Order: sequence, then structure tokens, then C-alpha cells
Amino acid sequence: MREPFAAETIAQLIRDSGDFHVDSWISTNAQFFSAMAAQVLANTLIRIFVGITVALGIASVLVVSVVQKSKEIGILRAMGTRRVQVLRLFLLQGAFMGLIGSIFGSLLALGFLLLWRGVATNPDGSPLFIVVIEPSLFALACAGATLVGVLAAAVPATRAARLDPAVAIRG
Repeated sequence: MREPFAAETIAQLIRDSGDFHVDSWISTNAQFFSAMAAQVLANTLIRIFVGITVALGIASVLVVSVVQKSKEIGILRAMGTRRVQVLRLFLLQGAFMGLIGSIFGSLLALGFLLLWRGVATNPDGSPLFIVVIEPSLFALACAGATLVGVLAAAVPATRAARLDPAVAIRG
């Protein structure tokens, strides 16, 4: 069969053509599909919470950075630096933090995957699990983390850009 997921349709056609009791492999293994759906949902929720955690971490670091550098920001603003330039500076800092963190995390994950590939073997030396390393997944993770970094930096960057130079210099 070239279309394994058409089994339900084919089973229904056989049922309709005669007085046969036919079960497709899909209906026989309904618990498997239910478990897979639950796993996909759990995986998605984990990704969402990891993204939120990363965003909060980057945002908190940048909020502290804005508070600590408020005098410097005030001096820059008093010397003619535009709000857009200050905003861009902190957005770039957030993007950089996301990118560097994702590169480090991707390299760490690659190391663990290679280690797992070497450890998880059958007695005959064949792999216990097939671990496929897709470079596109690492690139997607880096791009996603950079985007999360920029989004997390939006609030602290806006706060830094709105600082009144006179108030910031006085402290």
C-alpha cells in the first residue's frame, strides 16, 4: 500500500462492498495515536514555557542594564543621541543575547546527541535509537531565540529610549 494513512478509507470501502468485518490498523491502534497527540501537545507546551523563561531572563538582564546605565544613557541623550538609536542599541543587545545563547545551547545539544549516539547501542553495536541531526533545526532554533531576544528587549529598550536626559544624569 502506498498510502498507509488511507487505511480507514479503504476499510470503509471494503465494509461497504460486502458483509465483512474489517478494522484498519489506524482504528486498531487508536491508543497509539492518542498517545502521540498527547506527546505533541506536551512537547509544544514545553517549548512555549522554555521560550517564556528565556524571554523573561533576557528582559530581566536588560532591565538591570538600563537601570545601571541610566546615567550613561542620559549623557548620550544630552549629547544628541536620538531615542531611536538608544532603542536600537538595546534591541540589538537582546538579539545578540538570544543568538549567543542559542548557539551555545545548540552546540551543547549537539554534544549530548553525539554522546547519546555513542552510548545508546545494542549489544551488537547497532544504535538503540536512530538519532538524526538536522542542521536546519539548529538554524531554526538560533533564529527563534534571536527573535525571542528582540521581543524580550522591547520593553527595556523602550524604557531606555524614553529616559529624560536631565533626570537620568541627576540619578
